[in-house]
Amino acid sequence: MIEVLAVISFVLALAIVLIVAYHLVGIYLALRRAADDLEKLAANLMKIRDDTKPLNSRVETINAGLEQLVAPLLGANANLAATVKIAKLT
Repeated sequence: MIEVLAVISFVLALAIVLIVAYHLVGIYLALRRAADDLEKLAANLMKIRDDTKPLNSRVETINAGLEQLVAPLLGANANLAATVKIAKLT
């Protein structure tokens, strides 16, 4: 009887160890895939940063041009407002 209980205990302990090992291997593989994906993401983000670096000077040039348009556009807006005001009176 004791031998049977010892064998059952051994089999159960072995099953528990195998199940835990199986899950630990699964966790390791998932973490490994996540690390690989993060490496790819970091590399692509650096590529995007490098590819968009020339845009900084172009955006600054566009901004400067738009700043020069503010006064004429505000003047046109005032003229349109005056036109609308006159049109409402008639």
